[in-house]
Amino acid sequence: MASGVNLPEKEDRTMKTHVAFTIVVAALLGIGLARGSEKGMTVSGRFNSPFISHNGGIAYLQICITIPVAESRERQPMNLAVVLDRSGSMADEEKIEYAKKAVRSLIDQLQEGDYFSFVIYDDVVQVLRGSQRVRDKRDLRDLLDEVYPRGATNLGGGLIAGLEQVERHLDREFLNRVILLSDGLANRGITDPYELRRIAQRYRSKSISVTTMGVGLDYNENLMMGLSQSGGGNYYFIESPNSLASIFRKELRSLSSIVAQNASVELRPADGVRVLDVVGCEQPRDGRCVTIPVGDLYSGEQRQLTVELEIPEGTGTLQAVNGVLRYEGRHGWFESWPSFAASLHYTRILAEIDKNRDNEVQALVDVALSTRSVDRALKALDEGRKDDAAKELKAAQSAVMLSPAAYSRGAGGAMLGDQRARLENFQNLLKDSADLRKAKKAIQYENYQVQKK
Repeated sequence: MASGVNLPEKEDRTMKTHVAFTIVVAALLGIGLARGSEKGMTVSGRFNSPFISHNGGIAYLQICITIPVAESRERQPMNLAVVLDRSGSMADEEKIEYAKKAVRSLIDQLQEGDYFSFVIYDDVVQVLRGSQRVRDKRDLRDLLDEVYPRGATNLGGGLIAGLEQVERHLDREFLNRVILLSDGLANRGITDPYELRRIAQRYRSKSISVTTMGVGLDYNENLMMGLSQSGGGNYYFIESPNSLASIFRKELRSLSSIVAQNASVELRPADGVRVLDVVGCEQPRDGRCVTIPVGDLYSGEQRQLTVELEIPEGTGTLQAVNGVLRYEGRHGWFESWPSFAASLHYTRILAEIDKNRDNEVQALVDVALSTRSVDRALKALDEGRKDDAAKELKAAQSAVMLSPAAYSRGAGGAMLGDQRARLENFQNLLKDSADLRKAKKAIQYENYQVQKK
């Protein structure tokens, strides 16, 4: 249901009574459920155990957003800007030629009615084509003949130019996105990663998203991944430039399956409850309300968020948190309705906590917590502490093996088995790789993909 819809007074009272009853039942069960808009999206919240010690402690809430497979329909029109690095290093391994081939492939898949703009940058930022409707594709392809490698890397200037081009025809009827490609370090113009992320975040609030593609081993993966997270798009580590065309096709397919843009989950914890972390996500706060940016939602996907909560001491039942999913559709802003609520029961019998543990949720939580350990290992690598990074990865693997759900039957045990194998592979990459840049980028990219899912 779209926010702001007016109902007849009698129907409104009946509906509110039904909502209140639903929330009470959900609270008694320790879970929260919410019905999405006409798109059929659902959002729920479950604790790893519905019981907690009367002394309080740490509890983990698993939020699940489920998006149904969209009915067959024409894809939404696109408003795209491609921002291409043409610095001198793009001459290596023919990266510039592979990039031009990939852009040609993207142009071939655009439709009349789409908007397209093309920006290139080295020291200087150049808008080769301002945002216009797609008409003659031959003219678009001809633009690529003007692109050759030279100069340094004004990545920030290229990003801003691409965002400004998309903003010229900003409309919720379109999928508005910038695709930024680079193989090097931002060394001209705005180079501060935090400032660049703030820029991406600001345009994200206008429903313009940013996808980043890092090519080779010399680019700043922290910056490129951070821009995609703040910008609500995707991030790709492209080790070999000859795979660029397939990555562009993958990005276009993902764009074609978007059913909601600029989504976020707003959480409101109860008095005394603190949100300590949302694994792998930023968490802007507005008073007691915590907003979790989710980005775009795609047909047929299921998105999981792991929230770490500090619970105060108490007795009886505590409705620990409630929340709502908000997103932008083609006809305005929507929110899940009713909002979900999740409760905990205090107990002095600690065996009740383990007896009632939800092994599937516990497995999701422990996989998420292990990705947080990988993030710490990556930070140690950035600081030149390879041995500390190896210890973090080993500790993460041990924690997964000791999970209460590690040997449970079903999906939970399988998820933890997959993550254990993944962490072992990370350790082998770190130990055996002759180039730490390659190992770090590969580990970070796979860890990012696990967190995003």
